[in-house]
Amino acid sequence: MVGGICVPIGLVAGPFLLPAQLLAVAGIVLLAVALSHGPGERWFWRWSLAVAAAGGLWLAATAAYYITIMVAAEASAPLPVFAQGLFTAGAVSVAVMAVAALTAALLRMLANRRKAREAGASVRS
Repeated sequence: MVGGICVPIGLVAGPFLLPAQLLAVAGIVLLAVALSHGPGERWFWRWSLAVAAAGGLWLAATAAYYITIMVAAEASAPLPVFAQGLFTAGAVSVAVMAVAALTAALLRMLANRRKAREAGASVRS
């Protein structure tokens, strides 16, 4: 629920306040972690951990990239060489996060189907 609130607030305020865009990124990370929860007693399983780690890297790379842009703009200087690396690291992190969240959601769905099928088979016998 918190992630669902952070995304629209960050998107609406983002054009006016650059750090507000980070709120949208954090909301997307929270939503991805929530969608990747695993079946069973342990809520935070290895795919959720991968999503959270990649999302944290995405958030850190995005924040560092924005800070680099703001510092360069205030100094009227060109972007430093490492700025492209920060952008690339953020892009790779969001791709890893998305793949891990989709994989986790798919595995959870398949596990739930298998449990339902097993439950249906035990009722019939």
